[in-house]
Amino acid sequence: MKRLILLIGIPGAGKTTLAKKIEEKGFHYLNADSIREELYGDAKEQGDKEQVFGIFFKRLEAAMQEGRDVIIDNTNLNPKQRKPILDRATKYGYDDVQLWLLDVPLDLCLERNKGRDKVVPEDIVANMFMELNRSGRPKRTEGKVIIIRPSKDGRDYLFFPQH
Repeated sequence: MKRLILLIGIPGAGKTTLAKKIEEKGFHYLNADSIREELYGDAKEQGDKEQVFGIFFKRLEAAMQEGRDVIIDNTNLNPKQRKPILDRATKYGYDDVQLWLLDVPLDLCLERNKGRDKVVPEDIVANMFMELNRSGRPKRTEGKVIIIRPSKDGRDYLFFPQH
């Protein structure tokens, strides 16, 4: 069984922390920010989107051709951003496609964001939160949807598979 986990969430939601734990289980980790870091020496530098995502999709296809389990740690805030990834999963016969929505309150994300190496401006985080909740939440037609919320102390994850 070939597995794809697509993380969805705003900066500070905990995507990278979670993705690194999944990577330890043998998943191939992909992230646009690490490509920006390679190209421009700084993950905050948005750079040439076509170049960044050209490399991202080349690496995604290579991993999928090898039949590797893949975890994608981008914001993936809307169906339009997710579609080219999901189309490739179909093309390469991925039968376990999961969309993990990190459903984290905006205030907690803003608090976590302040402590990151790569601080994202608060207004951008707030706009991303609005976009995600207005039109970006994943649907069953895209794959298996799992809602992930922080535990009471914010240090752990609670998983809620949607049926």
